[in-house]
Amino acid sequence: MALRRIEASSLASAAYEHLTEALLSGELSPGDRLVQDVLALRLGISRTPVREALQRMEREGTIRAASGRGYVVPELTRADIGHLYEVREAVEGQAARLVAARAAASVDDIEGALQRLSAAAGHSGRDAFHANRLAHRAILESAGNPILLEMFDDLWGRSVTLRAWGDYYASVDAAIDLVTEHADVLAALRGGDPDRAGAVMVAHVHKGLTRHQDH
Repeated sequence: MALRRIEASSLASAAYEHLTEALLSGELSPGDRLVQDVLALRLGISRTPVREALQRMEREGTIRAASGRGYVVPELTRADIGHLYEVREAVEGQAARLVAARAAASVDDIEGALQRLSAAAGHSGRDAFHANRLAHRAILESAGNPILLEMFDDLWGRSVTLRAWGDYYASVDAAIDLVTEHADVLAALRGGDPDRAGAVMVAHVHKGLTRHQDH
């Protein structure tokens, strides 16, 4: 596990960010043990911020206390991924219904955002994850419901999401064309039929579940 040294003022937050990014990059995998002293040495900081970061990750479910010293990254089960996608379908399906009921100009804005994200994205799993998250967030922003947006951010910020995408992108080509991948969704949003747009978004999200389960 090659973790770079931290140079930051908020060391606990920086340690947390480094460790969660390690999940996305595949540096941390199920079964890996995380020992506070070892991580502090590798990150070049004291044990206290590392301990705080590990405790936060344990509360979120990213890691679990190991027998003996430290923590372990647990296996991600099919049930974990299934629960994640059930909630995504509900939140993002409703957002699509709201966008379809609005002016088609908002869909042009969404497509423009997807084009910019695709152009700026790198080829790492981390880059692909963040680009795809922001692509879906553009739809939530256009829905005009701040509570739905808050639920989206909470869901995509959960450790199970990071672990699911990190595991997937660690072993596939992470190059991504967001406009092409979301062409069905964009067309449904432009159609102006809220029920159809919601159904297409749910089907789109469900494809992600199938892709993860097949992987």
